[in-house]
Amino acid sequence: MKNYWFIGDIHGEIGLLDSLLDAILKYKPDHITFLGDYIDRGPHSRKVVDRIMGMEVPVTCLMGNHELMMLNAMEDSIYGNNPMELWYRNGGEATLLSFGFPGFFSFLSQMEEEYLDFFRTLRMSHMLEPWGGMKILATHAGVSPAIPVTDQLLLKDYQDLQQYMLDKELDQSDSFLWARENFFDASPDLWKGYLVVHGHTPALKLRRYMQQDFRPDFQFVDNDLAIRRNGEWGEIVSVCIDSGSTISGRLSGIGIFADGKDPNTAPGTMRSITVAREEIIPRELGPIGP
Repeated sequence: MKNYWFIGDIHGEIGLLDSLLDAILKYKPDHITFLGDYIDRGPHSRKVVDRIMGMEVPVTCLMGNHELMMLNAMEDSIYGNNPMELWYRNGGEATLLSFGFPGFFSFLSQMEEEYLDFFRTLRMSHMLEPWGGMKILATHAGVSPAIPVTDQLLLKDYQDLQQYMLDKELDQSDSFLWARENFFDASPDLWKGYLVVHGHTPALKLRRYMQQDFRPDFQFVDNDLAIRRNGEWGEIVSVCIDSGSTISGRLSGIGIFADGKDPNTAPGTMRSITVAREEIIPRELGPIGP
């Protein structure tokens, strides 16, 4: 059975990543998409990147806002008054130490080229059509009302994104690498025809935000996943799979499975795996459609 997996924000937690990949690889996945935020906060950013670069199954690696902060700091980007300070405040020091650098300037001058290539070539988003009529849009933080999906799919790397934002006079918060409330409060018509899979906002944080209003279209699976439907009982339109790794000690992935039926009438099923320090939690999430 064909299956396609997506893995949320890792943040240097190599033990969680190893456990999750061990569980996912048993399904013999056709493709794995990593949603970004491989680095910062947790202690093993380098080991996380090494594991991903060594994968033997087809993978796509997206950029997260933490990789963007790192590159902005390295390149002294115009975004932010002090991009180096912004990165440090968000966990950058842990990344420096994991790569064996005592400070920022040795990191800047001595970072190995293979890692720079990895970070600079991370994709902005990934559109997957696993079977007819099914479109999955993987993106770090979701979809931004300020950037149409058609434009988002044309942006290949972070330099494309930076130039686009300059041209359109957009703020950093307008980017689909940073979107939060502007995405959650938007109508699903904004990305009609796509199932959006994203990370960036821990499900627990999203749950607290949703408690401000009655939102039956959002359904939470413990504090690991947030599933949004088109209305309370409609088809799934987005899934947040950020389980808060460094905060909660948990990491999640979801798999989209073809069920062997006519893909034009059967939208497939979804499963998830969450790993914690000492347990693995598989879940059957049911059909994607209503």
